[in-house]
Amino acid sequence: MGEVKSDFHAGHILLKNMRLNSDIVAQIDGVTGEKETFGSVLSRSIKLARCLRKSGFKPGDVLAISGVNHFDIRIPFFSALFNGLPLVCIDPYYKHDEIKSVLKLSSPKVVFCDEDFYKTYYTVIKELGLDTKIITFGEEEHSMKQFIEMYEDDEPDDSFRVLEFDINKIYSFLISTSGTTGNVKLAAFTHKLIVSKMEELMTTGRPKGTKVLSISPINWVSTYFMTIAAPMIGHTLVLSSVPDNLDVIINIINKYKPVVSLFSPSLATSILSRKDEVDMTCFFYIALVGSKVYPDLFVKFKSLLREGTLLVDAYGQTETLGPVVKGLPGTPVGSCGRAYDTYILKLINPDTGDEITKPNIPGELIVKGPSLSEYYNDPEETAKLFTEDGFYRTGDLLYKDENDYFYFVDRIKTLIKCRNYQILPVELEEVIRNHEDVSDVCVVGIEDREDGQRPVACVVRRKNCVTAQEIKQLVAEKLSKHKALSGGVIFLNEFPMTSTGKVARKTLLDIVKNAKRE
Repeated sequence: MGEVKSDFHAGHILLKNMRLNSDIVAQIDGVTGEKETFGSVLSRSIKLARCLRKSGFKPGDVLAISGVNHFDIRIPFFSALFNGLPLVCIDPYYKHDEIKSVLKLSSPKVVFCDEDFYKTYYTVIKELGLDTKIITFGEEEHSMKQFIEMYEDDEPDDSFRVLEFDINKIYSFLISTSGTTGNVKLAAFTHKLIVSKMEELMTTGRPKGTKVLSISPINWVSTYFMTIAAPMIGHTLVLSSVPDNLDVIINIINKYKPVVSLFSPSLATSILSRKDEVDMTCFFYIALVGSKVYPDLFVKFKSLLREGTLLVDAYGQTETLGPVVKGLPGTPVGSCGRAYDTYILKLINPDTGDEITKPNIPGELIVKGPSLSEYYNDPEETAKLFTEDGFYRTGDLLYKDENDYFYFVDRIKTLIKCRNYQILPVELEEVIRNHEDVSDVCVVGIEDREDGQRPVACVVRRKNCVTAQEIKQLVAEKLSKHKALSGGVIFLNEFPMTSTGKVARKTLLDIVKNAKRE
């Protein structure tokens, strides 16, 4: 890539590299077999970028995307970066209230979504009083195809230039995350930070045309990362337009033989259960991401891979735009690896703030290096982000051994991660609390070897008539499927409380572990 100019933003770099790699296949739909080159992706992205400009969208206007992994999903992604439109990707499984929470924070000027969700987005936008244009993927009214036809001109692609703006002020990504308060937050990243990450990508050394299995939803930080990495290095993304289907994933692996991927521990567990049906020897790099990786799962999954394949237990956060430690050959089983050169990592006592320098003592990990600038439109939560000397507080417990290898221990936060999805207890609690026969509710996460954690609803009833099945059904109707009460429901007469009047969650979790869950 060479030296990057100080005023270059992500759009400059993507445009240059997509032109250089125009003949390389950019994406393959593993379900249909359809293929598309970077040249085609670039041409479509340029057309959309020009149309967005003509319709009045300018740098700083937020663009939102939601949808499954079809061929159109990344076109507005690249167009947004060309035009300086901060990008927020929304979980394609989100329902009305969840979508509303993200749009309330981000106030997008334009939303791209699958046709099936047009009415939901229309309703949410009206409720919030936003002036937001909705563009859908497909052939129907309000479609991206019709939008381009309305504004398209005959200018050649070669004459296209990205827009210029201040890379220190205009955000590139607003990535949905969660914090200790249980509120949805958007981690904001400047173009300057993204450029530094893109420079790192050029050191991978993998050949052009390398097939990367990319099956994560568009809103996951790994998908943001893979989407900008592919044109930078000339990698081919192998996608699945049919989401969350193990049979489809197995067929894609067997047919297309990808060599790089990110797997959640739950997917790795599922693959192990079908190991006789899938040939995993095509991979030479897999990162296990998203939740705690138990050593026995790591060892069993590694046995499916060919000798020499690098399997890593990756640790990072949305707020750091991915990993802060790097797993290398020789990394001990159970370790996430050693710190990247671009980060300074420290462990501190979470109660006193004192630095922990001795090995094998858990502490809260704090990080200095490329990270978010703020939580978008949330100054209160932003104020809690950093220490006085500029370290980002992860809220996670890790320890370091005598050889500087880091090991993830547990979360300080109450956030629940089930099958790589982040679940906010307060969201489930608010839904359940609306039931007329529920006096109080507290949702906790119980550890599960396959799913990482599973949410359990602890309910105090007004009467004894509400059942566990009714509680589960209520959540299923109001929230997306990965927030289902897969850990069950327990009923209590009262909650254990702290001296300050708060639910003693640790004590409650001990009760849950020993209770019969329905």
